[in-house]
Amino acid sequence: MQPTTSSGRNESTEARSRLSRRRILQAAGAAGAGLTLGTALSTEGAAAAAPRGFGGGKPKYDVLLQATKENSLWGWFPIDRPSVLTVKSGTVVKINAVNQSGASAVGGPVAYFEALGVPADQVLPELIDISTIPRTPGSSGHVLTGPLYVEGAEPGDVLEIKILDLSPRVPYGINSTGPGSGVLSGLLAQRSTRLLTLDKHNEYYQFAPGIRIPFKPFAGITGVAPPADAGFVSANPPNRWGGNLDIKDLTAGSTLFLPVFRPGAQFYIGDTHGAQGHGEIDQTAIEHSMSFTAQFTVRKGASLVYPRAELPDHMVTTGINADLDTALQMAATEAINYLREVTKGALSAADAYALCSVAVDFVIAEAVDGNKLVAAYIPKSLLPKH
Repeated sequence: MQPTTSSGRNESTEARSRLSRRRILQAAGAAGAGLTLGTALSTEGAAAAAPRGFGGGKPKYDVLLQATKENSLWGWFPIDRPSVLTVKSGTVVKINAVNQSGASAVGGPVAYFEALGVPADQVLPELIDISTIPRTPGSSGHVLTGPLYVEGAEPGDVLEIKILDLSPRVPYGINSTGPGSGVLSGLLAQRSTRLLTLDKHNEYYQFAPGIRIPFKPFAGITGVAPPADAGFVSANPPNRWGGNLDIKDLTAGSTLFLPVFRPGAQFYIGDTHGAQGHGEIDQTAIEHSMSFTAQFTVRKGASLVYPRAELPDHMVTTGINADLDTALQMAATEAINYLREVTKGALSAADAYALCSVAVDFVIAEAVDGNKLVAAYIPKSLLPKH
């Protein structure tokens, strides 16, 4: 198929409270009710939905979605927004996304970037247009594109997002912090904004003399429409539906699994990054507009409570809560559940608990956007061979 272009168009307080141990165990235990997600699933699904071009060169795609003023919105997840694109399960979509840096600046994006030394002709025209969208009260400062409607997705299913490619749309990114920002909100007395430019081969950013930051692009926000009872949902905190996950290893070659809450899943993307450390501790990564290419596949008979991911060498389970201790407990319980699930019960709870302690890394992937996200990195070398 030739690529075509589409030009279509709070959190509840309970979720922010500390979960009891019983609720944590119940939530994580529910994830094991369906089909095993991860290595087994991707092996089973490979023949049915093999992405074209994966593993060498730029992947081909079926549909191109542009981040235009009509296709974008400020940071929140509506459940009734008309889809900007509808695709069949298994479709490869390229999304020309924009990062929000400069979009809400006084004087607009052109003035913001010119003050940093970026010529006006290197500012994306669509970012200029998007900056004029009226801001919905309560929304975050992120720019989202979507929703993408995937035919056949129903509540209780899982949306598999196989990430094939991320490519820079401009040669520069921004890191910005200041008073009140990040985990050390009282550290700085003045705003600090850095322009970071890629080398000509798109391999690294020159941070300072002798310091290079490897280019490792990913999308900070990848999410689906939340359940109706969630109320108004800002894009700032991550949650069960994904959103601002900021898992830096969701790069090309990885796969994200999200639970589906609304017909069509209604996928949104934004906050693309060129590089980030786990935790994003000063509030921003290298904020960089990217093209994002992925294959979107509906998985029937699967079920999830929290997002999972498959990396080349690891499976990742997550725990998400406003309290870091609770997020860690949730991620650990999800990891134990997954290990018992993938071994078909051969590991006892005690076995899996011990295995997590001696061989699984628990990482603070998101520390600064309301909810904390702890990611459990489970080495695939521990898992049964299929």
